[in-house]
Order: sequence, then C-alpha cells, then structure tokens
Amino acid sequence: MASTISGTASASAHPNIALIKYWGKASDLHFNEPAVSSLSITLDILETQTSLTFDEELQEDVLILNGVEDRVKLPRISENLDKLRALAGVNTRCKIDTQNHFPTGAGLASSASGFAALVSAGNLALNLN
Repeated sequence: MASTISGTASASAHPNIALIKYWGKASDLHFNEPAVSSLSITLDILETQTSLTFDEELQEDVLILNGVEDRVKLPRISENLDKLRALAGVNTRCKIDTQNHFPTGAGLASSASGFAALVSAGNLALNLN
C-alpha cells in the first residue's frame, strides 16, 4: 500500500432495535449463520452521520465522535478502515467526524449505525463501488 488519496465523503445510517435477538452461531461456522433467527426494526427517524476526510498530512487516523476526539474507539475504527484502504491500495490516514442524532450507548445500536455509515463513506471516498 504505497498509494495515497485525498478527498471527503459522507454517509448516514440508521440504528435498530432487536425485538428478538439471536444467540450463538449455527454448527457450520463457515457460513457465519446464527443458530436462532433475529428480528429487529430500523429507526428511520434517528440517524448517524459520518464524514471521512483523507489527508496525506495526517500521521494517524483521528476520530471525532459527537464533537469530541475519541481515542478509545479509534483502534477499532482504524482497523476497519485499514481493510478498506487495503482493498483500495492506499495508506492515507483520515479524519472521521461522526455524529449520532440520538443518545450514544443507549441500547439503540449506535455502533452498528456508526460502522454502517463509516463503511459507506469509506466505500465512496475510496471509490470501491
């Protein structure tokens, strides 16, 4: 990964609430299927908005969550972005600015909507299609 990229992309995603939550994996782990089905609803009135700005000047990724820099969640975010960067053949670091327009950590799957928005924005910014 020697290439670089610069640019910005944004995406949004909605949280969900599990009504019936699956527990465990089916016996054939190759397919990563749940042992019991789940049922959830998407809360389309609530939203996570994420913008990525790739910047060759950055030495590491920067995460701004709800207006505050967050170094605790950053390793997991960077690990996810590293997979996208590998697919794109780039190593440029980025600033991630993400806002939950609902309470973070309140059981509304803010991490799921956050990662969905992150991957969607990364896909756009890195032109992965």
